[in-house]
Amino acid sequence: MPLRNAPSATKAKIVNIAQRLRGRIPPLTEHGPASEALAARLRATLGERQSTNDSTVAWVPAKGLQWQTTTLELRRGDTVTLIANGVVHMLRALRVSLGPHACCWYRIGDGTIQRAPADAHTFTADTDGPLRLAAAPPGAFSDLAGNIEPSPLNRFTSGGLTVAAIRWREDAEQQLAAASRQDPALFEGARQRLESPVRKPEGWHYLWRLGEGELYESRAAEDGRCEICCQTRGDVGILQYPTDQPLSAATRLQWSWRADQLPSEQDEHIDLTHDYLSIAVEFDNGLDLTYMWSASLPHDTVFQCPLPWWKERETHWVIRRAGDDPLHTWLDESRNVAEDYDVAIGGPRPERIVGIWLIANSLFQRGVGACAYRAIRLCDEDRILEDVTKPR
Repeated sequence: MPLRNAPSATKAKIVNIAQRLRGRIPPLTEHGPASEALAARLRATLGERQSTNDSTVAWVPAKGLQWQTTTLELRRGDTVTLIANGVVHMLRALRVSLGPHACCWYRIGDGTIQRAPADAHTFTADTDGPLRLAAAPPGAFSDLAGNIEPSPLNRFTSGGLTVAAIRWREDAEQQLAAASRQDPALFEGARQRLESPVRKPEGWHYLWRLGEGELYESRAAEDGRCEICCQTRGDVGILQYPTDQPLSAATRLQWSWRADQLPSEQDEHIDLTHDYLSIAVEFDNGLDLTYMWSASLPHDTVFQCPLPWWKERETHWVIRRAGDDPLHTWLDESRNVAEDYDVAIGGPRPERIVGIWLIANSLFQRGVGACAYRAIRLCDEDRILEDVTKPR
């Protein structure tokens, strides 16, 4: 039988893991110019192509998790590029630190919050108002209005980001190409992403709480279906596919996956090492059950997510383990969702399945995770209820 919860890590074990991680994870240091130097580079590169109110550089501190209002006033349809450098420390003593791609958030006025999924990111304004910025870990906000989620970890957050924001008056692609030729170190990343963006699979979206990402993209598999490829490096993302299917005693989740690299070498059931790859089912009661590929936890270990907020909502079930199951190999899975719910979560069964999730986390140890999925289906006996990787 699976364990309802993995055995609790003792204080001594947590301290031992923390000490080993601190010795293995290099400190994340800021690379790039400070605010004044960055502003000077913008003026030197953009020159007469930009007016004085078309760009700004802001220092955005992480402590206090406050929104900073910049001097850049945007209008709907404006194309804007953000270029960020700096470090946000969640737990600096343990080297749990984030690069800009994991913690640079923006909004226009009081509009919906968005996370820039890369150090250099270009977007189109969807409303009028001042550009506002925040340096905050994924999951820091409790709603799309940008209110902060209460957490005891907030008091340890430090560091911050230097963010340049440029509004392009003319064709952004041409302007970025010209700027990149003059200062490639500053602009080439933005040019490449605008020219060749990482496109998420059709019909899927990223969970707003963790922000937009560049972790997943689709390609055509040999059978013509969509193959979803994932790579995570020092970041986190949940890709969601909305559905609405009844949960019966015969409902099964079927899929094939291939893990090429796991983002952790440690047990994933404590928060310091909770880096993993998984697929999940979301229920209409607000809970989700995620099937994960573990670095070292035994098969059929079941545990609650160790992270704040998530621990009330998410349950993990280890179905594959490095060393026991081969990497770089496609493996077929089929799980009876109702039976697994009874064992892992218990209580009254939910009535419906409302989403399929793909989860990738490498935030804490800043490692690399890589995997791929195909033939993801919800089935009921011999009927396919939902085929989420069929061609569209």
